[in-house]
Amino acid sequence: MEGKTSYSDLVIIGAGPAGLMAAAWASRQGINARIIDDNAERVQKGRADGLHVRTMEILDSFGLATSIEEKAYTLREICAWNPDAENDDRIRRTQRVLSREEELGRYHQLGIHQGFIEQKFNDLLEAEGRLSVERNIKTVSLDLDKASSTNQNAYPATLRIRRPDEACNRETPNGNGTNLSNSLESQLKGSANIWHEEIIKAKYLLGTDGAHSWTRRQVGLSMTGDRTEKHFGVIDIIPLSDFPDIRISCSIHSANHGSVMTFPREGRLVRFYVQLAETEGEEFDKTKITPDMIVQRASQILSPYKLDYDYCDWWSVYMVGQQYASTFDKHNRIFLAGDAVHTHSPSMGAGMNVSMQDTYNLGWKLGQVIKGIAQPHILGTYTAERRAVAAELMEMDQRMSKFYCEGPTSDAHDYSKFRDEFRTFLSGVGVEYGPNILVPPVRDDKEGAIAEPRNGSYETDQSKLYSEQSLATKIIVGQRLPSHQVMNHAEANIVHVHSVLKSDGRWRVLLLAGDIGQPHQMARLKTVCDYLASPSSFVHIYTPDGGKIDSVIEVLTIHAASRPEVEFSSLPEILRPFDPKLGYDYWKCFANNNHGEEGRFSDAYEEWGVDKNRGCIVVVRPDQHVSYLCELEEIEQVTQYFSQILVRQKLDN
Repeated sequence: MEGKTSYSDLVIIGAGPAGLMAAAWASRQGINARIIDDNAERVQKGRADGLHVRTMEILDSFGLATSIEEKAYTLREICAWNPDAENDDRIRRTQRVLSREEELGRYHQLGIHQGFIEQKFNDLLEAEGRLSVERNIKTVSLDLDKASSTNQNAYPATLRIRRPDEACNRETPNGNGTNLSNSLESQLKGSANIWHEEIIKAKYLLGTDGAHSWTRRQVGLSMTGDRTEKHFGVIDIIPLSDFPDIRISCSIHSANHGSVMTFPREGRLVRFYVQLAETEGEEFDKTKITPDMIVQRASQILSPYKLDYDYCDWWSVYMVGQQYASTFDKHNRIFLAGDAVHTHSPSMGAGMNVSMQDTYNLGWKLGQVIKGIAQPHILGTYTAERRAVAAELMEMDQRMSKFYCEGPTSDAHDYSKFRDEFRTFLSGVGVEYGPNILVPPVRDDKEGAIAEPRNGSYETDQSKLYSEQSLATKIIVGQRLPSHQVMNHAEANIVHVHSVLKSDGRWRVLLLAGDIGQPHQMARLKTVCDYLASPSSFVHIYTPDGGKIDSVIEVLTIHAASRPEVEFSSLPEILRPFDPKLGYDYWKCFANNNHGEEGRFSDAYEEWGVDKNRGCIVVVRPDQHVSYLCELEEIEQVTQYFSQILVRQKLDN
């Protein structure tokens, strides 16, 4: 049936965690977006199951972390098991290792199935009411008009889709319905009367449609890397076992039967990753594998302990391999993320995390470009920043796969040391972006050296901007801002800094104003504020007409004075904007725990390595990564920084 033509600023193909993260950004930023999926419903069981520190911070920025924590399994300890030295037909516990991910952020590592995360995103989209997942959608063709891709007002991507007639999914008189997820393809081929066709003209398109990505094939991107002939079974069961660490995550190596990794889950479930076979050139027939076979192999590895099950929630078989694409975009108009551009084994528990972090990186950039807030060239940083992460993931996954495939090596016996090599990367907090247009290079005060590019390029003659890392030695430029507790100056409530860095698309400029109880330091702050209040400052020239002064760039102040010494009303008004209907904004000024008189919590200035007699300015991207560090007196350079990124909204001051 001939269909209509519609227009969309952004189309997302694939409603897994990566696609839903992008949809959440689109919803928050209020752009005209659609998300489509060929399945009839979200994932119900199995698939990915691990959530790390950085991912939880991101989910918290969308208001989703608390409900996930309440349901999920919390990983606090890992046990290593290896062959018994006296009888290698048996295994014995050789090491207990504390997880310690909470040392890297506010959260522990958690375990919960992918479908639960998808549902939380669906709930968010429903509550905000701007877009929802369109299901049972068959993608037919995708074309990109390269000639018009440089015109920001053009819709260069043409996507042709088909959807079944809703009548096909209604109950028949005998109570049976049509299973669209199983028979959609055959229905579309078998009848011309049960589907509707639509052409979508899109400014931007994002493919988050998995390892067998249709979008990737349409744009001609290929995957490179290694695929081994090693096979693992993964199964979620309620175990019937006398194994003493059945509710502890374990790394288990036997002498003769292979290895197992376990990860407890919600609802009494435990996931087992079980080494099955290495085919050595022979064809491995996955169809012959059964859940009983996977559990039987696991039981052999766990000897002398017994393992059986009555309930299996989900299972699958995978081949160990690592592959990723040479680029994650096509002309900065069609983007890919998640498994569509990087695939690896699930043994690190990183897949869902890295995939969501891909679109967390991209989503705000697309939103700002679409809304005319940011210059289109910032989109070029997506491939540079996230492909570098994928490359590191491939390298580490190769090492982890080797660890589980090569038997009880020295790493298996000293698991704590081995795991420490992965811990920071797995947590996600060590991801570092730049130098690039969004993250100017760092200058070393002692030697005047400039950092080499890590995942991008920059032109020093053009930018002439360099971050002074020495101003905040533990706020690493390019990494996400570490979150520490501070006190709301007006309310005396203790909050984490991340709690005020919500994912709403805004930039933040943190004024770490130092001890403003000292007259000279208050004078420095007032000089900064005089500039901010001027018509030529970044908070004015990049704010659209009629927009609130904090709608694009929000200024937050964290001072190091003793709170009773500074009255809220004595702070410059630009730091506590006044609204004629709502009054002053009491939620932009915070006190560091300088003396601890209002409660016991960490000293953020010390944790960040900031001198309380000097302070500094920290520019934070909408994804909570630190972009730029400078002196308080260099506030005009922040305007210069934004001039390379944002679109000037006011031409006359």
